[in-house]
Amino acid sequence: MSSEGLETPKEKEGADEKQASEVPKSALPLGSFLLVDYTIKIKETGELVDTTSEEDAREAGIYDASRLYEPRLAILGKGMLLKAIEDELLTMSVGESKTFEISPEKAFGQRDPTKVKVYPIRKFKDIETPLVVGARINIDGKEGIIRSIGSGRVQVDFNPYLAGKTLVCNVIVRKLITDDKEKVQQIIHNRLPDVDIQKFAIELAPPEVTITIPEEAYLLPNLQIVKRLIAKEIQENIQGIERVKIIELYTRQT
Repeated sequence: MSSEGLETPKEKEGADEKQASEVPKSALPLGSFLLVDYTIKIKETGELVDTTSEEDAREAGIYDASRLYEPRLAILGKGMLLKAIEDELLTMSVGESKTFEISPEKAFGQRDPTKVKVYPIRKFKDIETPLVVGARINIDGKEGIIRSIGSGRVQVDFNPYLAGKTLVCNVIVRKLITDDKEKVQQIIHNRLPDVDIQKFAIELAPPEVTITIPEEAYLLPNLQIVKRLIAKEIQENIQGIERVKIIELYTRQT
């Protein structure tokens, strides 16, 4: 019998190891807590649509004074960023920068022609928004963009603004968080970014974590909902934590 094509156990083992080494391995596994910077542009026009960089936002004329520009928390696999971005992060390492394209199918989908509607201009008589091409307008509880105005009619596009667009994303992995207390801090900061995270007292004693909220956070909108979300995210993403106490401490004023 010809021995061609047969392998000894050692040869087979070596071939298996080689094959395994050729399979891409995740540098950052699911569940990793990361701080990432990113910039997202529309490929066709170069328009900047989102960024964590204040400098880039100012240069593009989209700076928002009510927003914090800083590395953003991403817990891989939890959908905190577009899945296409998370998929790239899974192949990266700390300190690495990568630029890649995201197709419409993996971003906000293709444009749907049936979502473009034409209305008589009289329908807008009680709407305060100026009727100009490109204006965002709310009709019957839905937000759309005016595409054209003429002959007594207004064409409104209810597709998402980025539908049908190919995006170009640059992402940088700034930090991998492994300390559980810091993970708690980042979850809180992600939900309550307007309050200095150092003002939250955190006691970590698995299976329980206790968080004392500073008084300046008491009147924030939707605080009760945010507290529930914080507790849920801590329980789901930090191993060994089963109970979360969130305390509002009121002291007597003298």
